[in-house]
Amino acid sequence: MIKALAAVKKQIEEINEYEKRIGPECNLSQFQVTLENFNKLRQAQNAVIVAKQNKANSGKKVEPTEAQLVANFMEWLKGKGFDESKCKVKIDRNTSEGTGLIATQDIKEGEDFVEIPSNIFITTAVAFQGLGKPQNLEKDRLIQSIPGILLSIFLVKELSNPTSEWEPYIKLLPKQYNTVYYWGLKEFTQFRGSPNLEYAMRYVRGAMRQYCYLYSMIDRTQSNIMPISSFTWDAFIWAISTVQSRQNPVYAGNGSGSVMALIPFWDFCNHSSSGSKITSFYHLETDSMTSGAIKDFKKGEQVYMFYGPRDNTQLLMHAGFATKTNLYDSYPFELHLLEGNHEIRHDKVHLLEERGIRDGVVVNLNQNPSSNELPFELIPFYRIYALSEQETRAIAPPQVPGEHNHHHGHQLQLKPLAFKIITQENEEKAYSNLVQALKGKLASYPTTLEEDEQELKKNPPANQRFILYTKINEKKILDRNIKYIESLIKKGVMNVTFKLPELTEQSKHAEDDHEHGDNCNHEDHGSHGHSHGGNDSHNHSHGGHGHSHQHGANCNH
Repeated sequence: MIKALAAVKKQIEEINEYEKRIGPECNLSQFQVTLENFNKLRQAQNAVIVAKQNKANSGKKVEPTEAQLVANFMEWLKGKGFDESKCKVKIDRNTSEGTGLIATQDIKEGEDFVEIPSNIFITTAVAFQGLGKPQNLEKDRLIQSIPGILLSIFLVKELSNPTSEWEPYIKLLPKQYNTVYYWGLKEFTQFRGSPNLEYAMRYVRGAMRQYCYLYSMIDRTQSNIMPISSFTWDAFIWAISTVQSRQNPVYAGNGSGSVMALIPFWDFCNHSSSGSKITSFYHLETDSMTSGAIKDFKKGEQVYMFYGPRDNTQLLMHAGFATKTNLYDSYPFELHLLEGNHEIRHDKVHLLEERGIRDGVVVNLNQNPSSNELPFELIPFYRIYALSEQETRAIAPPQVPGEHNHHHGHQLQLKPLAFKIITQENEEKAYSNLVQALKGKLASYPTTLEEDEQELKKNPPANQRFILYTKINEKKILDRNIKYIESLIKKGVMNVTFKLPELTEQSKHAEDDHEHGDNCNHEDHGSHGHSHGGNDSHNHSHGGHGHSHQHGANCNH
């Protein structure tokens, strides 16, 4: 087994070297190598598992039935103080989503259907205690910035612990998820054209870097946290998918704010995108979490909750599922000036900043633009985008050497100047350029909307179906926005009126506060983080960044 472990460490070193070499951004071809490297790691770690099993030479274990798993879990819950008399739902392992909660009686909208006492929560404090209070974890900057990682390490440890206190809960969790960590090249390739492909690749690579870092740290502790052979990539992505699809902030006690936690039983309730309000609350007086019905449910129906206003991208990235119809969907559209004459581009950046707009800002295009209009930054940006070199030089602020301090990535406030029309010709070019940019985004997909809809009719596997839901909705949003802008052009752009944002006093009086600068590095937003899960057999029992809940009325902390 020593030889097999050495092969694992060597593969992790090779992964680290490759990821450093290609840098923070990568294309699909480079990412394919990343996936191949981790498949090699998986093979090396499987060899360690086989070696351990051969050494143990234990007979085949008889696995409990689904009914036994549920019964064991419920007995475990009751042993921890769960009051079954306050519960109006039961666990069902065969819902359309996998595991879910079924009403055992009629439930009225707003009526509580479950109460979970806090001693059942797996908080970060519980995880830290269960890991033996290792000082290197307590002081680690990664764990301090992403507390869910502590929960993930704890789950990996408990997954391989035959005497785990949490075994009845862990046994009932999905064995695998549909999160991006489980995607292969086929899924990422299917995502081509989507503005979220880069996000998905960056997201997975971030988890890979975290894993390599944590592996080295746990290895250095000489198994004080857990045997290093237990900390596999497969176990890690299972754990982070579990945590990031289920974790929620709960009251920490003693007026010290909140901590992240897993909430057994409650977290088996699935999401309904037709909901509109959060109905889960923490109550100080009972030190428990309750959840109320988002609508009337009849006995025998699956009971859903609303995770929050999550679009399909959030659900897909962080929960491992997407919905065919999602009222909260939007299209992330990046506003970027063209490369070219550096001096002119530099001047345009200044003109944008004078108006409170940052080059590279991402705005969300609504799926119903005619009723919700357009993002406030959109037309003002394209007015500057459409300026010719001569027009740019005529209105650009003077460039004073040594006094050019651009805004690096942080949010700017829109100013009244942003909403002033420059000329009729510029206005017409701005709308026309915007239409062309949107059509370019639509054309960047390798498949058409019609082709995607035909593919969906073939009932593809879950991952591919969820990607299709997401891409179809993206394309519909682009198409609707193109048609809306074209209708405005047809009416005459000088006749267009938009509702203006409420500008702050600061932005109203900040017309002359803009400073210019030499070192003009316009940074990207940075990455997003999280993940979530569910597969065809026992899938998405959560969404977004876990469930959402609010503190009860008596929770003043």
